[in-house]
Amino acid sequence: MYFFNEVIALAGLKPDGREYMGGRKGCRKMTEERIEYLTPVFVDAHNLPDAWYQLQKKLWEIDAYEYPVEWGSYPGQLRREFDFVCCRIKHPGLRPLCDDMPPGMSMPPPTTMDRIEEYFSTYILNPHVGENEKYTYGSRICIQVDSLINSFKDQGFGHVKSCIEIARPEDLVDGKSQPCLRLIDIKVKKDRIANVYRLHFIVYFRVWDLWGGFPQNLGGLQLFKEWLVEQIGNNPKDGLPLEDGEMIVMSKSLNVREHMFEYSKARVYR
Repeated sequence: MYFFNEVIALAGLKPDGREYMGGRKGCRKMTEERIEYLTPVFVDAHNLPDAWYQLQKKLWEIDAYEYPVEWGSYPGQLRREFDFVCCRIKHPGLRPLCDDMPPGMSMPPPTTMDRIEEYFSTYILNPHVGENEKYTYGSRICIQVDSLINSFKDQGFGHVKSCIEIARPEDLVDGKSQPCLRLIDIKVKKDRIANVYRLHFIVYFRVWDLWGGFPQNLGGLQLFKEWLVEQIGNNPKDGLPLEDGEMIVMSKSLNVREHMFEYSKARVYR
């Protein structure tokens, strides 16, 4: 008991959970009113356009955090962001993959199917790094793809060893070039109702532009997921087919930048 009391005293607490004020002199009860907790947001969406719309709407419904960017893209502008967001998309492969602006709205769409297809073929499934680029997502993804596909073709679907990592420790040396996309975790699970296997993506972004980045990134990743399903094929152990599955996407900084505030609000509150 003596050791326990010493440990919590060093942590600044009394045995009853009260916080010390000024070292060991005086204390007061810790109250939730003194702390602003993070506000995690969870969204369940039908397809990619539905996810994009729901998140735009939710960002303006909650008391989201706004702050001026001091280092990074658009310094000096405000950024309105979720503390943490997790979005499950049940049918990410349903077309269209991106939002169609309603009639009468003059703003351009955040992306198009043509741009998504180009993004997939030139930036995700292409290892080439341009003269002025330090990396592309494709340069990090493509070196892992063959091993990933072979792990399923050789070992079957009864394992969880398929995780594509985009970030590298050396990215921290130059903070300006850190990848936004960090991780594409892959889960293959048997659909016991349909008697097929489904390939699901669990994706994490360090920081993420909701207006333009979200639809283009996820549209491209969905095409990548569909390509993987084709390359892997049936389960070699039992012959059951592999089909497209869900996406779960997460970020601690899914945001809209100040120069897009009015577009975002207009799309939601038209």
